[in-house]
Amino acid sequence: MFGEGFLSLVTNKDAFDLIFPRNCLHCGDIVPEQSKLLYLCPDCLREIELFKPPNCRTCGFPFYGIVVGSRSCPHCKELDPSYDMGRTICRLDGPMRGLVHALKYRAGSFVLSDIVDIAFMATGIEEFLNESILVPVPLHPIRQWKRTFNQCELIAEELAERVSSCKVQSLLRRTRWTGSQTRLSRQERCRNMQDAFDLKRGISLNPDTRYVVVDDVFTTGSTLNACCSVLRRFGATNLDILALGHG
Repeated sequence: MFGEGFLSLVTNKDAFDLIFPRNCLHCGDIVPEQSKLLYLCPDCLREIELFKPPNCRTCGFPFYGIVVGSRSCPHCKELDPSYDMGRTICRLDGPMRGLVHALKYRAGSFVLSDIVDIAFMATGIEEFLNESILVPVPLHPIRQWKRTFNQCELIAEELAERVSSCKVQSLLRRTRWTGSQTRLSRQERCRNMQDAFDLKRGISLNPDTRYVVVDDVFTTGSTLNACCSVLRRFGATNLDILALGHG
């Protein structure tokens, strides 16, 4: 159908982008060549509010303005964390929601580099991940079979590619089907996550190792906290969490 000249042309990335320009996943405009990201245009990237200090130590949500006295966060005040510190990158809305949705529901591994690029634009993320074991939140086997991948594993692996002192270890397994939590209240989510995770057979934890549990979304923190509770029960003493978006 195409001649050899055309085929040799499209093997060059710049030429391929010229013939088949990429469109922004959020607004649909063509992504310019000089854009920092592949699938998000500069205007939509500017819509993403990266969280900056001072932040809530539990969920990472920023305290806007000057903080005086107790730092009580309305997003996680009912959570009794089994971990030491929580970081989230940004709000899960607008362009970031589109990227995460594409990754999870459209088998969109093509957006993975953009998502992690955004993560490293946030203040202190590389330092936060340094010298740690990244533990992805596991999917139930049936859900992973249907989806063919675990997006949290993909995110953790891409993060570790950027921070040489990081490693990824899938230490946890999902022990029962919990269904979608989208329509559940905070209390229902917490109940739903009880006894939903366990340590994989044959795994032993090092109390001197720092573990960072990785999820795509922090909504109430019930999923991440349940994972950390298991790790702490089996001997982990240095536990933090990282989520891409704060829901």
